[in-house]
Amino acid sequence: MRYFFTSIAVSATTILVLCNYGCAGQAMNEVLAQMPEYRPESDIPNNDWHNEERVTIRGYSADAMEIGISQDGRHLLFNDQNEPDKDMHWAERIDDTTYQYKGKIGNTVSQAVDGTPSFDAAGNLYFTSLKSYPKDIRTINRAEFKDGVALKPIPIDGDIYITGRNKIGKELWVSLDPDASDDGTFLFYSEGRFCPGVGFPYPFKVRGARKVDGKYLKIDDRILANINTGSMEYAPAISSNGLELFFARIGKMKGRPKFIGIFVARRESVLEPFSRPNKIMAITGDVEAPVLSGDENHLYYHRMDGGRFMVYRVTRKESKMQTFEPGAQADANRPRR
Repeated sequence: MRYFFTSIAVSATTILVLCNYGCAGQAMNEVLAQMPEYRPESDIPNNDWHNEERVTIRGYSADAMEIGISQDGRHLLFNDQNEPDKDMHWAERIDDTTYQYKGKIGNTVSQAVDGTPSFDAAGNLYFTSLKSYPKDIRTINRAEFKDGVALKPIPIDGDIYITGRNKIGKELWVSLDPDASDDGTFLFYSEGRFCPGVGFPYPFKVRGARKVDGKYLKIDDRILANINTGSMEYAPAISSNGLELFFARIGKMKGRPKFIGIFVARRESVLEPFSRPNKIMAITGDVEAPVLSGDENHLYYHRMDGGRFMVYRVTRKESKMQTFEPGAQADANRPRR
């Protein structure tokens, strides 16, 4: 599993450099001992999707990971896997499964990790950047995306970052993988602890927040209680109506970490927590980072294929268009004070 340790959203390798390998930290086996053995027979199958197909990016031949796609499907954004300075790139639509590579996203290129792009309905770009970390723990950013440039990127404020726990040389806590609701009111993201000598974040959990007076405040963890387990759950993507939440999972099997797949959790009402998640059976291989198309009839992700990560997608068997209910969800996902 050569690629495992660099494939998770923001590279564990890069963050571990910040931790300083010369210092004492938890070894991989010590962390794995904390994880329960994953039981694939307990997975609930989801067969609502089919037709797994590769998405071609013409003019680009390196790894394409952590996809973001605009509401109209015109722009496909992604990051590479160059260590230690991942960058974001963009491509323009030719047809449903073909995009033309345009280059790196302007105003985001740095000597650190910049990646995991996503959009809201207004075309605002959300992404992870470690260029000021750990001096500035605000690792989730927002900008306006226009013609391949992120205009005026700024870090997002709120209580979505872990404070008071970072110990240089021992552990660093990072918030990453942002995905905003269509109107930008809600933000779902990953939260992970990175330790030297481990190679992957643990714990690694899905979190949610609501925008209040310009800041994102965490929602009650009970909303996500059925999603977060003793395995690693990360890279969330929320549907427009707030009733479906997609995410990736890695678990321990035979004592080693293994890609499990992409899951979806649902709820009947935005007043309820998400139900126990189902594994999407149409998605195969070592996969991560799901994201919905604007009409929510396609689910994109990256998959290891021939030694590098490529973009794939599946199609919903029964097409549907969902409507976001911001008022109702505002009551349901009340932030913790």
